[in-house]
Amino acid sequence: MEDIGREQANTGPNRELEISALMRPIVAGPLGSASRDALAIYDAALAAVSADRLVQRALRVNDGVLQAGDHRLALDDFRRICLVGAGKAATGMAQAVEAVLGSRLAEGVVVTKHGHGGPTVRTKVLEAGHPVPDEGSVFGGEAVAGLAEAAEQGDLVIVLISGGASALMELPGHGITLNDIRVTTELLLRSGAVIEEVNSVRACMSQLKRGGLARLIAPAQAVCLVLSDVLGSPLESIGSGPCWTGTTDHDDPEAVLRKYGLFAGVPQSVAAAARAGAARWTQESGPEPIHVLIGDIWTALDAASDRARQLGHAPIVVTGMMQGEAREIGLTVAGAARDLPRLRAAAGIDCLLFGGETTVTVRGHGKGGRCQEMACAAIPVLAGQEGVCLLAAGTDGTDGPTDAAGAIVDATVARRAAEAGLRADDALAANDTYPLLDRIGCLVRTGPTGSNVGDIVVALLSSEDHSQEGRNA
Repeated sequence: MEDIGREQANTGPNRELEISALMRPIVAGPLGSASRDALAIYDAALAAVSADRLVQRALRVNDGVLQAGDHRLALDDFRRICLVGAGKAATGMAQAVEAVLGSRLAEGVVVTKHGHGGPTVRTKVLEAGHPVPDEGSVFGGEAVAGLAEAAEQGDLVIVLISGGASALMELPGHGITLNDIRVTTELLLRSGAVIEEVNSVRACMSQLKRGGLARLIAPAQAVCLVLSDVLGSPLESIGSGPCWTGTTDHDDPEAVLRKYGLFAGVPQSVAAAARAGAARWTQESGPEPIHVLIGDIWTALDAASDRARQLGHAPIVVTGMMQGEAREIGLTVAGAARDLPRLRAAAGIDCLLFGGETTVTVRGHGKGGRCQEMACAAIPVLAGQEGVCLLAAGTDGTDGPTDAAGAIVDATVARRAAEAGLRADDALAANDTYPLLDRIGCLVRTGPTGSNVGDIVVALLSSEDHSQEGRNA
């Protein structure tokens, strides 16, 4: 099959027909062959982390036995089965659970991001704000908490958690208001704190995080299906660990706030909660929650690598732990992309794949996102490097508060920016990358993907352009 894919990938018109049949990402500007291949690779990564596909792979019913990952549960042992959850992938995950369980599922409620809802049969889908919680987040948190608390011994509660759950499902702690949480979240997101640190503070402000949902579900059995968007997939950090019952290295929210100079600026209620730390889950009754990790960034990277080979490229996955300031990572990855002709000549490698999640320290008042900052930083580096491209995009279809998943840049993009009198450095200084990338037609738009495992970066050298190898080596 690999040889067949390589043959199809290098046969002129058939190559474009093959790609256009698969491609969902949309880019407004003209694309070279490297950019078309990069988009096809990204599309394959999105398909691999489709939430419904991953749930149906992890959750099966055979002869009255529910198999959840490596765990087997006899359905006759349970009086009632219900469903709760939150995240950007909540709708697709809920649809898949309904398909697996059918009439065995009594009812459910999940919370997803505004615009990410969809039809379900027995599950109520609510929508809320992300990345900063809104009134819908509290309404959703109350609905989830109500159904969880109604569960009794002998019941089974399936919990669906995916990226975004921390903001989408909220039940403020004692003395803390929604506005307190909003102010603190905005400060954290602008500070450059990594997601584990952000979620450590979120946990101390909430009744549902760090085992809070598990406390409500007990003494019923909880089975938690988790789609990870956090580097290394620590269960306590994904969605702030609503069913996590263990200990964690990120249990000092006060230290996080002080590290970023935020302790004096957060509301007094949050400062007091940070001093106290997140509430500990104590197992007073009921079974330990079962966690099943159904997918993460490596699910996407493996599929991206397979697709690159099918298109005739020789890929290497550099890391699934990409992190750091977005514009700095963009410069580093663009430098690696610029060196691809030399790497192909020396080792045959012409495609570099990265996965993870960067951060943006916000200093300006513009519009953009972490993937757009990576792409924008790469523009001057790739100027004049014909046949080389860099794609940076989120797997959820939304990069920052924009309608773009990310962007794709190459030498033609650099020329278009120069001709329009646009400077990448100016856009980065103002955190205003979206208008520049939109104007030169290199934003990648997918719409909501129904999934979220982090960001994908593809650096690629065209398989059709060998003339640059000698000049750039």
